[in-house]
Amino acid sequence: MIIINLLPKNLRRVERKIVLPYKAYVLMTAAVVAGLHLLLLAAAGIEKVHVVSLRHNWGRLAPQSKEYLARRNEITAAESEIVSLKAFLDRPFSLTEMLSVLAGAVPPGLWLDRLSLSPDNIVIQGSVVSLSQNEMTLISKFLQDIRTHKTFAAAFEKIELNSVQRRTVRTYDVVDFVLVGERKKTP
Repeated sequence: MIIINLLPKNLRRVERKIVLPYKAYVLMTAAVVAGLHLLLLAAAGIEKVHVVSLRHNWGRLAPQSKEYLARRNEITAAESEIVSLKAFLDRPFSLTEMLSVLAGAVPPGLWLDRLSLSPDNIVIQGSVVSLSQNEMTLISKFLQDIRTHKTFAAAFEKIELNSVQRRTVRTYDVVDFVLVGERKKTP
């Protein structure tokens, strides 16, 4: 379809194209690049403020972090102790039976000062005073009695005399001894 405009040229509606000179394109491109640079500079400034605030918070949290690590180590130690105590409580012998055997095996003149049980071993400390026989004989008899009893044989691999010390109290010779037994390892 052909459109003929019969109006005079001065009354005709002309579509005008905006023609920008080459310098305008360069200026617009420079303005866009400068705007991008300003945006990047603002983003970098915001990140710098964020990093500074994080460093400040980190410095403030450092003592709390040390306290946390110390408590975590305490908890780990307590958990390992709980595991070892559970292993000890799951023992194949009765503690009351063991104490009963110890009480029955003690000969006259020998007394027990300390009994220490741990998951790995038993430590028995005692003293001997005897006017009628040698103190070492009483210790040997006591050691042999507990070694051969089924409760101790089932629970401990070996029970040995660890140390012996002789001392004098007034006019009596007193022998202090320490027995150590290793607990049998459970598979």
